[in-house]
Amino acid sequence: MHTLFKRGLAALTLSAVFSLPALATNPISSPDTMILGDSIFALSGDIHENLEADLDENIDTYARSGCQLTGGNILCSRLYSVENQYARADKSGIRTVIFNGGGNDIQLNSCRPSLSACMPLLNDLENRIAALVQKMRNDGIEEIIFLGYYNAVGSAEDLHDINNYSMNYKAAAYPGMGVKFVDVRAAFAGKEAQYIISDGIHPTAAGSRVLADKILQALD
Repeated sequence: MHTLFKRGLAALTLSAVFSLPALATNPISSPDTMILGDSIFALSGDIHENLEADLDENIDTYARSGCQLTGGNILCSRLYSVENQYARADKSGIRTVIFNGGGNDIQLNSCRPSLSACMPLLNDLENRIAALVQKMRNDGIEEIIFLGYYNAVGSAEDLHDINNYSMNYKAAAYPGMGVKFVDVRAAFAGKEAQYIISDGIHPTAAGSRVLADKILQALD
């Protein structure tokens, strides 16, 4: 996510191999939608490709694997943080933003797996997301969708408490911010072997299909 919540830089290495954002496939239509975020979007590119195919339109994507909401790490420079993905993006004609972020910030922070120890970080991430949403509104973005993180498996299971707190907060707070929150935890629960690849973090093709469908349900 962010990759969701992974254990250390070793789990991020796979993400880095495919860190370049996918290119939109339809050269005719002018995109009115952009994607920002981490390797949930960027590792395979399947969510992006599914959305383009289903909507029959071009979608810009700036998502990159290993990237944090804010700041940077050895695999993803702060230049490509989700905040800076938006700052550097061509926003001409864009009316819809689909994004995620924060998973890698938590994964790479020494506060994990303690929820209480991570509360200052979680509060800071939410303040930054709120500020980013306000920038989108100021730029005339009409529709904002946040793709939530499912609960990862394997070595990331110790982050379930943090992820559930974060997702529950978003479900309660984001509608009041005018953000459509896509909660995908129930869709993945009990189907992790089918929807999550062997690293315990990233979605399979089938999992990406589910995530794309959940986004499509949220789109106007």
